[in-house]
Amino acid sequence: MSEDKKDDVVESQIESVTKESAEATIETGKKSVFCNEAVSRILVTLLFGLIGWLSLWVFVVVVLVQFGFLLITGQLNINLKAFNGELADFLSDIIKYVSFQTDDKPFPFRSWSYGETTTNNKEATDS
Repeated sequence: MSEDKKDDVVESQIESVTKESAEATIETGKKSVFCNEAVSRILVTLLFGLIGWLSLWVFVVVVLVQFGFLLITGQLNINLKAFNGELADFLSDIIKYVSFQTDDKPFPFRSWSYGETTTNNKEATDS
């Protein structure tokens, strides 16, 4: 073989190795991004599972206090009713996120908008 042919063969081998390593780097980058998203989702899901469990206990306590108000005064406490409505919406969002029904993370990753629907409904019925 002549020197030119050897050089051409070596150059083609270098190009093929370079392309293969570039493709492998791209594949590794894709896997890394996927792994980072999965690990992030797992950690956030565990965090919201704990927050949801604690919030559920707060919800139960408020329900029991509301029963106390109903037995003692004969009326529901409006503030507790509004708070439990917002907490129920928050728990609903947590359950939807943890069960993969949505990718939208609940509060604190977005604004607290749970009381806005209750306030808007109350204003509409007052008019």
